[in-house]
Amino acid sequence: MLPKSLSTSVDLLNILLAYASRLGIDANTVSSETGLDLKRYRFNEARIPIHTFDTIWSFILNRSGDPDIGLHFGEQSHTLLSGHLLYAMMMNCENVVQAIEKNFRYHNLITDIIRPVMKIKKPLAHMTWELGHPSLNQERHFAESVLALFVSMLRYLTGGRFQLAEVRFAHPSPGNISEHERIFQSPMIFGQQSNEILLSESYLKRPIILANPKIMEGLEQLVQQALHRAYATNSWKEKVAQELYKALLREARTDIESIARQLAMTTRNLQLKLKEEGASFRKLRDETRKEIAVGYLKDGNDSICEIALLLGFADQSAFQHAFKRWTGKTPGKYRRHLMNRSCPE
Repeated sequence: MLPKSLSTSVDLLNILLAYASRLGIDANTVSSETGLDLKRYRFNEARIPIHTFDTIWSFILNRSGDPDIGLHFGEQSHTLLSGHLLYAMMMNCENVVQAIEKNFRYHNLITDIIRPVMKIKKPLAHMTWELGHPSLNQERHFAESVLALFVSMLRYLTGGRFQLAEVRFAHPSPGNISEHERIFQSPMIFGQQSNEILLSESYLKRPIILANPKIMEGLEQLVQQALHRAYATNSWKEKVAQELYKALLREARTDIESIARQLAMTTRNLQLKLKEEGASFRKLRDETRKEIAVGYLKDGNDSICEIALLLGFADQSAFQHAFKRWTGKTPGKYRRHLMNRSCPE
C-alpha cells in the first residue's frame, strides 16, 4: 500500500505527460484509460498524491513499449525542467557543488517521493537518494530515470566536461545495456545495494560561468516561498504530522518543543491549536511512529533493535511495549504476520 502522505508536484506530472506525448500517448488517452481527471491538476502549484502519480507512471510505462523508458525519460526530463524555478536558481550558484546542494535541499518542490543525497568520500562524490517512505519499492525504470536525470544535470552544469567513475544499479542487468552505455559512458555494476553515480570530487568545484549571487539569493527566496505554499495546510494536525514524519526519517528530535520550534510557535500555542482540532501531540506522534515502524517491519532489512533506535526509543523493550499497545502484537509477531500473508498490507 502506498503511503498517503507523499506527493509530487504538478510540474513533474506535466513533464511526464509532455514526454508521453512525444511517444504518441496524449493526456486525453491517459485520462480516459486511467479514469483520472487530470484537469483538476491544472494549478501549477498543486500537489498530486503518490498513488495518482504512480497510476499514471505505470500506465505510460506499460503503454510506451520502450524497454528503456526510464533512461529516456530521465534524459529528456532535464530539458523539460530547464525552465523551472529550481533550475534557474541552480544556474546562478557559484559552482557545481553549491548548485547540486541547493537542488537537493529544495527537491521537495518537485517531489518528496525521494530525497536526493550527495556524499563526499574523497576522492569521489556519491550521488544517490533515500526513499520518502520505507514501504516504497524501487522498480528498475524509476531508478534509471533518476540516475539519468542526475547525469543530464551534471552535463548541464559542467558544460559536458566531466566523466563518471562508476554507476551502480540495485536491479539486475536488463540484458541489452547499449542505451545505458550511451547515456552513462562509464563502468556500470548491476545488482548492488543501492542506485548511485560516482564521480571525482574535483568536477564539483567547477565554477558556473554566468552565476550571479544576488539573483541566486532572490531566486532562493522564491523557491522557499513556493515550497511553503505547496505544503500549506489549514490543519495543525496535518502540519504536526508532516513535521514529525520528516523528523523521524532524519532521526531528529520529536518532542513537542522541537516540533513547535520547527513551526515557529510556542509549545503552549501548539497544544492549544491541536486541542481545538480534537487532537493530541502524543497520539499524533504514536500514529506517525506506527506508520513508519510498519513500513520498516514490512521491508525486513532492519532488526527490531535498529527500528527502535531509528524511531527515537530508548531501547528495544520500550519500542516493543509501544508497538504492542498500537497493534496488539509485538514487532516480531507482526513481522511474521506480514511475511505469512500472501498479500501484505
